[in-house]
Amino acid sequence: MLDFPEKTVYIFPMPEAAVFCLFSGENMSCVKIEKQILSFKDIPALSEGSEKTVLLLRHSIRESLQNGTLDPGLTPEGFDLAQTYGTFLKGMGKTAFGASPRRRTRETARALMQGGGFDPVEIGTYPQIRDTSLFEEEETLGRVIENGTLGALLRQYFTTGGAEGMIPLKAYSDRLLDFLIRTDFNSPRMILTSHDIIIVSLLLGQGVYPFDLAADWCGYVQGAALFCRSGSWSLYYTVPDASARQKCALFV
Repeated sequence: MLDFPEKTVYIFPMPEAAVFCLFSGENMSCVKIEKQILSFKDIPALSEGSEKTVLLLRHSIRESLQNGTLDPGLTPEGFDLAQTYGTFLKGMGKTAFGASPRRRTRETARALMQGGGFDPVEIGTYPQIRDTSLFEEEETLGRVIENGTLGALLRQYFTTGGAEGMIPLKAYSDRLLDFLIRTDFNSPRMILTSHDIIIVSLLLGQGVYPFDLAADWCGYVQGAALFCRSGSWSLYYTVPDASARQKCALFV
């Protein structure tokens, strides 16, 4: 099960369609859905004018899952790619880094840190953004990979909003958003590295971007960007270079 704090999250749309208020316990946050794709080069300036910045990015190119492990690392090409994309984030200032417990996400965080010239810091571990967190039982992911049904299961989930053994898409998206904006990462700027299915669940569930499994998926080192200004948040889909973004299918 997803390791989120025990709390109930309520989301209420505001009169402006792209803005809603998120209530969790006695706390309230307003979130604006930005209907544009944000390039990494724009993030440092937005971050400088924000009280808090959180990036949730997909890992870079990994080794095959068919090599007998659910926890492959990055390929050399993947590490170099993440380092290159890290250079696009130069100027963000002092930034904390975190990752899911998977090797590929932790290696991506390290490559981004090096490429962006960030001060070396310990990479925190956050099971809330692990690839298994979408499932009611953590073992389910390994089982459906082994029996070859993962693709069909994900297509059902992202098409209908639910699938057997998985947390409903909108509920998961709301809880993940709440985690990202409520968590004190001990830094005003945080870069988290995670997985495509986690990022798509967040952005699709919040209506940020209409991902298409067959032709327009979340590519490597793409993800979500959150900025807080005067207590209100903005949520974007972010990629290294929006002008050069190539569309891809699920399981790139």
